[in-house]
Amino acid sequence: MTDINQKLEIAYDLMVDNHDAFKEELKTLIATPSSINDTNRFASLLVSLKGQDFIEPLLQTISLSKKGDVWLSDFLFAVVELVDESPEDLEFITPENLVEKLGDWISGSPGELAWKAAGLLKFHQSDAAEKIQLKKLEEHDDFFLTYVECLLGLIWYNKEKHMDLVKKIANDESRDPELRQFAADIERKYC
Repeated sequence: MTDINQKLEIAYDLMVDNHDAFKEELKTLIATPSSINDTNRFASLLVSLKGQDFIEPLLQTISLSKKGDVWLSDFLFAVVELVDESPEDLEFITPENLVEKLGDWISGSPGELAWKAAGLLKFHQSDAAEKIQLKKLEEHDDFFLTYVECLLGLIWYNKEKHMDLVKKIANDESRDPELRQFAADIERKYC
């Protein structure tokens, strides 16, 4: 029983007595991801804390990253989860080069990085994001979830404008069956 009491003491110290200092230390770690031994666990911790205060530091660090950074996928996961769980009216500053960088990863990095970049881009509803998403949907050779995220971004940005594309994808037999099913589900939901 002493083990649980020690854990409770540590948790109380971090989450109650020193909560603000703990958050600041986490933000410092976000800014220096190479100092984190296990970025996967760190990202999961940030998500479990549901800290909206971590969104902007994550976006800033992601905007400074390079395609091969080992922590990038974990940080993209964390920020997508935090933004997704935030109130719709939450406003945050998007670094100037982030949308362009996400577009580069979506178009030039098939697989997990493109999927997670598309997952973040869907929250940035703009003409620039729309252009990236439409271009990606012209392709057929990436992970189907990347295309799902692009479709969601387009529907959230302008449902009426993009519903014909959703229908086209749902009926396109050259597309991944799971993507076609997702598009058909969107069509049923919104038509």
